[in-house]
Amino acid sequence: MNSKGAVVATPTQVYEDFVPSSKLVKEEHCDTIHLNLAGFKKEQMKVILTSTGILKIGGQRPIGQNKWQRFHKEFPVAENCDKSKISAKFENGILRVQQPKIASLANKDKELAARGAENTPAAKRQKTSLRDEFSKQDNADINTPAKEEPKKASPKIGEQTEAKSVAENKLPADKSSSSSSSSSESESESTDDETDDATTGNTSNYLAANLKKPRKVIKLTLVALSVLGIGLYVANVMKSANEAEE
Repeated sequence: MNSKGAVVATPTQVYEDFVPSSKLVKEEHCDTIHLNLAGFKKEQMKVILTSTGILKIGGQRPIGQNKWQRFHKEFPVAENCDKSKISAKFENGILRVQQPKIASLANKDKELAARGAENTPAAKRQKTSLRDEFSKQDNADINTPAKEEPKKASPKIGEQTEAKSVAENKLPADKSSSSSSSSSESESESTDDETDDATTGNTSNYLAANLKKPRKVIKLTLVALSVLGIGLYVANVMKSANEAEE
């Protein structure tokens, strides 16, 4: 049999379509699409962003002789997404497509989420209960009479009372001590003199040490003068006695 010119039939590929499980995780600064693509490799899939803001994710892989498995999914990009920063990462059979949010819009979303949380039935009930508690406290404060502050004695009255008590205490003491006032005054004067002498001695030690010698000289001079005066007195007495005898 002549095989020249025979056409070799190419085997046809059979595709099996499947829908991978996916979920959208929303966070404060980024939304992330998770696709479960176990068995696929990184080079067997594609992520395309169209001009109309659609994320097209697809891929195929061989699963047998002339048999392939393929998938195709589309996701709309969020309005607050920064399209220039979209990225994809395939790890452990999970494809993650991150869609970062614009900063200002992310803050708006956060405010909207907070407002939504405030408008929940539980938040409304909590606000109502707090409002009731505040109103009860206000009513209790209004109905409770204000406590009167204790009156303070005026300083003038207190001073006058102290002055009277001091005067009363002094009167009997003055009467009982009138007999000994003169002696106490003399004792106080002598005590003051001694105190002055002691203070002067403490502050002028140097001068006192230097004046000891002149004082001795003065004492000796006074003694000599007194002896001379006594001798002159005795001589005059004897002279007058002799004259009287004659």
